[in-house]
Amino acid sequence: MHLYRATRNDPPTEEDMKSHWDLGKRPSLPRDEASYREVSVFDTPEAAARKARAYGLGDYIACLDVPDETAMTRSPSSGHVGLAGTNPAQLLGCVQDVQTVDEILD
Repeated sequence: MHLYRATRNDPPTEEDMKSHWDLGKRPSLPRDEASYREVSVFDTPEAAARKARAYGLGDYIACLDVPDETAMTRSPSSGHVGLAGTNPAQLLGCVQDVQTVDEILD
C-alpha cells in the first residue's frame, strides 16, 4: 500500500520517520497518547503536501510502500493515516520515491 510522509530531507533520515512521541512531544491529554505514538502519513501525495506546506513539515514527500499488515488508523475525511508499531528504520526501508512539495502542488 502506498502512503505518503512529509520529510525535511531527501533522502529521508530516521529523524524524518519518527513519531511525535519519539521526537519528545507529549499530548496535553493522556487519551491522545496513542495518536502521538503513531507515525503520521497520508493516503495521497497531495494531502501530505498540503499538510507539509500548511504546517512547515518539510519540503519533501516520501512515497512509502507499507506492508498491508501494518497496524494503522484512518481518518478518511482528511486522508490521514496513523502507522502504529513501526520504527524509523522499517519506514526508511519502505521509501520508494521522494518528490518536492512544489512538484506535487504546483
